[in-house]
Amino acid sequence: MAKKYFWIIGGGLMQVPLIEEARKLDLKVIVSDMNNHCACREQADVFICVDIFDIESHIKEAKRLTNEGKEIVGVLAAGIDAPETMAAIAETLKLPSVDRRIAHLVHNKYLFRKKLRELGYPVPRFVSVGKEDIQNLEKIIDDIGFPLIVKNTDSSGSRGTKIFREKNIKDMKKMLAVAMRVSKSGRALIEECWEGLEQTVETIFDVDGNFHRCFITDRIFDRSSGYAMELGLRQPSSLPESTQEEMYQLAENIARDLGIKIGAAKFDMILTDKGPRVIEMTVRLSGGFDCQYLVPAATGKNVMRAAILTALNKKFPASLLEDTKHRVGLTGSIWPKPGKITNISGVDDARALSGVEHIFFRYEIGDTIEDYVDCTKRVCFIIVTGKNEDDARKTLARAKKIIKITTK
Repeated sequence: MAKKYFWIIGGGLMQVPLIEEARKLDLKVIVSDMNNHCACREQADVFICVDIFDIESHIKEAKRLTNEGKEIVGVLAAGIDAPETMAAIAETLKLPSVDRRIAHLVHNKYLFRKKLRELGYPVPRFVSVGKEDIQNLEKIIDDIGFPLIVKNTDSSGSRGTKIFREKNIKDMKKMLAVAMRVSKSGRALIEECWEGLEQTVETIFDVDGNFHRCFITDRIFDRSSGYAMELGLRQPSSLPESTQEEMYQLAENIARDLGIKIGAAKFDMILTDKGPRVIEMTVRLSGGFDCQYLVPAATGKNVMRAAILTALNKKFPASLLEDTKHRVGLTGSIWPKPGKITNISGVDDARALSGVEHIFFRYEIGDTIEDYVDCTKRVCFIIVTGKNEDDARKTLARAKKIIKITTK
């Protein structure tokens, strides 16, 4: 019997568990990634070396593989910011997925802001800025007020993002240039900066259009330098049940109003003094090692399998989204001084600690650590669990103390 193929966009560490889940469903795996030496390269049955954002090349490859007789039964972007590519492949091959127009809308922060405002949801004051608008920067700043935030329009990892609490035209121009450079649209956003605790709210619509609450994760940030640096995550959320209920309801309302009927709907929210507000959303599963590693370790939930089954046009059992472990999970990082890494030690000893679930390094000896100006600059991720938060924090602190990273 001929094997069926499942397409996973992206070949990094966060796609490894997806491949494992696809294998358990007796599927062969297609992986597309621009990095020919990515983590999933050797695990793929078919590897396509192509930029995850190159939609036309993906469509061309999809047609080629189909013409070669490969039966592609599903496609998924999870933990990687390529939902538009996913939706385009699905549209081409007539596979279950979110509408391509919705994927484009939510991927562009400016368009998403405009749509939410049109639908009557609270949005910050915002302005889309191109190079031609820099001459009007003073007026734009006065209209927005402080604090304000400069950000990219369609990139991830807080690239080109900085909070300003007072007027600094020179630095603002610098950040706008970065934000425009990392945005595929070539534009940036200047918007009112909401303040409060931040959360990831992960949800999914099944093949019948039913809304499912997956999880809420607390995100811990350091904004003291103006840059939004995510220090770690807490799973499950420590917020009151009533607040979480409000967040889930807001997520469902927005998703339905946008016309989402199938697949993931992931939100970045902030708990302001006026209640929960949506900062961004996407139609893929979360990144940051959240649903792939932290959530399964702390709760046993398998959101990845639920998403794969949905992409296969199959129902998934409710048990996949049940907390069977009832532990508290945390992620943390080590922040060595920027410079060239000359030595890393203690990793194996840290991994051997009870409660340490995973340690992932994004850098190795010989790599250069840049200044911490966005979340992509983190050297490593440590994931721990404990019977309660105090237990987990003690384990995380021990692991961070054992690992040594020397830079020059």
